[in-house]
Amino acid sequence: MTFRQQIEGLSGQNTNLCYQCSKCSAGCPMAEWMDLKPAQLMHSIRLDLEDRVLNSTAIWLCVDCETCTSRCPQKVEPAAVMTAARVLATQKGVTPSVKEVSIYYRGFVDNMRLNGKIHDASVAGITQLLTGQLRDNLPLAWKLFIRGRVKPPPLPLGGGEFRRLYNSALAIEKDREERR
Repeated sequence: MTFRQQIEGLSGQNTNLCYQCSKCSAGCPMAEWMDLKPAQLMHSIRLDLEDRVLNSTAIWLCVDCETCTSRCPQKVEPAAVMTAARVLATQKGVTPSVKEVSIYYRGFVDNMRLNGKIHDASVAGITQLLTGQLRDNLPLAWKLFIRGRVKPPPLPLGGGEFRRLYNSALAIEKDREERR
């Protein structure tokens, strides 16, 4: 199975419908920081350039706002394609090319496991701490907290159902690894 077929299978999108109008790239709020703009990423997938796509910053910087999807005249969903690329990269053991992203995702999952829901300030705080950016953002965080814009984290009492699902997924993955 080709890389393009893997992406299309995961995303449910036909990348051959993309005719490179670049409306997705023009609307993307993260495009200026991406090494491959959404249209370039779509083209790279069509060319089966797996390494280029999976090692790009684009798949990790996509915030799934779906602006690209809403602008596509062909009704292709580049956001779904980006998600599929992230999934494939993770499955293939590719380390995110943006350090903060892997730290953020780890904090996100840990927060869900602990609380059963996401506490945005906790995830942001952990990400800032582990990337060495906390000191720079403490004054703003404090102002937001004082003004009631950031709530204190919940007690780690919830999360039972998510924790069960998470542990089941880990067991399945461990089983799969042992069979290889």
